[in-house]
Amino acid sequence: MPVVNNPLLKKEFRQRMRTNRAPVVLTGYLVSMVLLTFFLLYENVQGQFVLFQPSRSEQVFVTLSLLQMTVAAFLTPAFAGSSISGERERRTLAKMLTTTLSPLEILAGKVLSSSALLILLLVITLPLYSLVFLFGGAVPQEVLAVFGFQLLAIVLIASLSVMWSTLLLRSGWSTVMSYATVVWMTVFSGVIGYGLQMVYKLYPIEFFASTWGQWLLSLNPLWIEASLENYVQAAPHAWLIFIAFYSLLLMVLTVASVWRLRPQSLRFLPRKMRGEEGDYQ
Repeated sequence: MPVVNNPLLKKEFRQRMRTNRAPVVLTGYLVSMVLLTFFLLYENVQGQFVLFQPSRSEQVFVTLSLLQMTVAAFLTPAFAGSSISGERERRTLAKMLTTTLSPLEILAGKVLSSSALLILLLVITLPLYSLVFLFGGAVPQEVLAVFGFQLLAIVLIASLSVMWSTLLLRSGWSTVMSYATVVWMTVFSGVIGYGLQMVYKLYPIEFFASTWGQWLLSLNPLWIEASLENYVQAAPHAWLIFIAFYSLLLMVLTVASVWRLRPQSLRFLPRKMRGEEGDYQ
């Protein structure tokens, strides 16, 4: 069954978009970004709009994009961290598993519905970047690259959150693990990686620190986004390392999640290892 015809996805879309929270979140986020954009532009040109200063406008572009990536990353677990575990707690998971949907279709529906509102947040802020174009702070290629990477990062974080929600029994634990994953991606990998880079600058013979520092920074979405904007110097093709690492992690968690939802899907495993659906429900 194609993803677009997934009945679970349609149901989730309708439920999420018909609530009062969706328009409130969209409006509040857009108003906040508009005010912040005008404030940063005004501060960077020092109130003299007749003077075009591309370097300062570039700082506005980088600040806005990194802030948007940070907000989206930390909002995603709130929407996806309890997607499957919440169904289990409401006693609706068993009914979902009796449908013709496969475990992968259930997981895909939850991932796309959880990330839809966050993707919409990114889309509605795209016109704000036209203000940056006026001052020469960015080119369309950079905006498209940053926007595409932000979409990828949101779907990736939503996928990891849904997998944690499937593997863990309680929404509280799955949300904690989802936020722990985001903190690792955005904070710990950056702090440790940048620290190792500083060690290498002080002691140039420490190639171990340089290699691991670059590798850890390649796992940080904020660092990758800044490198796409040519604001920092990252390892060659660092974004490929980012995609490869988290895709591999996601594949492992997906197999475990499929086993968690429908153990008989993995028929090649011994019966004792496969377990029963009732053990999870």
